[in-house]
Amino acid sequence: MQTIRPDNADPIPLRNDAPRMGTIMIRFVGLLVLAVIVLALAWSR
Repeated sequence: MQTIRPDNADPIPLRNDAPRMGTIMIRFVGLLVLAVIVLALAWSR
């Protein structure tokens, strides 16, 4: 087995545009509230 190494030893840069956990939680809660409202309206008819 031959080991393949990069030319430089710099660490791999991390993506800075990854969504933060807070943004994901806000979207999840918003969609959850929206789904509950839609189901409540459908149930009340």
